[in-house]
Amino acid sequence: MTGIPVSQGVIKGYARVAMTLEEAEHLKPGEILITYSTDIGWSPYFPIISGVVTELGGLISTVGAVVSREYGLPCVVGLQGATKKFHTGDYVLLDGKKGILQRLSQPEQ
Repeated sequence: MTGIPVSQGVIKGYARVAMTLEEAEHLKPGEILITYSTDIGWSPYFPIISGVVTELGGLISTVGAVVSREYGLPCVVGLQGATKKFHTGDYVLLDGKKGILQRLSQPEQ
């Protein structure tokens, strides 16, 4: 999927789809957050995640975009349908320079 890149960086990791702050409580260090949108209430999770994807947003219109840049996290916004196409536990590539979120094969252990 391709959206609007708002914070550069490329990361591979496991996805965590969280639609509510209650679901976000299950975030594990290094996961890539995929959600519909963020507000200031999501800020405490940014120090533990490795990237952010939202369905809504633009370059400066979301807390996710601004806070991601502050933390140096790759972030792509405007990925409509991402919370339905991706699932918690998917291994993904997030490219905050090109605006890409892509499912990958699970890494060999």
